[in-house]
Amino acid sequence: MNELPFDSKAFAEHILILIGMRLLLLLCCMGIGYAKVTHVPIKSGGVLKPNEAYTVNLDASEPTEIGWLAVQAKPCTMNCVQVTEFRDGGTHSIATKMGSSQKYRPTNGKISVEYRNISTEPVTIDVFRIERTCDAEACRFIDEAQKARTLVFLVDEFQSITTSKDGSYSVISGTVMSGRRFRIKAVWWTEEKTQFMVNCAPFVQGFVDNHTPKEKFRPYVIAGQAIGEGNNVVLKSVSSCAPKASHYGASPDQFFK
Repeated sequence: MNELPFDSKAFAEHILILIGMRLLLLLCCMGIGYAKVTHVPIKSGGVLKPNEAYTVNLDASEPTEIGWLAVQAKPCTMNCVQVTEFRDGGTHSIATKMGSSQKYRPTNGKISVEYRNISTEPVTIDVFRIERTCDAEACRFIDEAQKARTLVFLVDEFQSITTSKDGSYSVISGTVMSGRRFRIKAVWWTEEKTQFMVNCAPFVQGFVDNHTPKEKFRPYVIAGQAIGEGNNVVLKSVSSCAPKASHYGASPDQFFK
């Protein structure tokens, strides 16, 4: 089998797909208390002979997440299914041995994805649409249709913090270095808690409860993607929490002043 030339962008997308695959398998096996994940079958138990392909042609008006899993009794020992997306006159391929999931953007109202057996043994696959329903308390504040912007808070003093029962968001108030008061909803997670999420809540709660002198942490940076204005700002994703970050890199218009 000929190997594709190395491409850094494709490699990064490969890693993201594999991460998505791992999460997909965890969802299948364990379930997540705050996210409902439904698999809507497109093709179940499809047997692909070596070099045989199955193509999904799906009518879609918006990006749609599609996944696949190898379900034959004998697992693949190497990458056995190559997934190729046909979009905007081009193609993008990735090969895995267990399964993967990805959100595909339609072209002219159509999503076209090919699943090809690139191994020497038959492979049985399930292909399905993935529908996710977020039940976290934080989901009430997130409007996916609203365009987000980068917003950085250089906090001089924290006055209060209240965290939701499920821990998915906190309401934080205080004063930034310019002297302006702020009150924000900071979302820590939506579909699931992961080891990679940024969550400032324990630190801020400690500062407030212990009346920590602000000289020990200011300016404390809370940065992320924001929607809303004034006291209705929601950081729908938080990318950074750091004390004594006076040299935090951002353009002037990205700071809350």
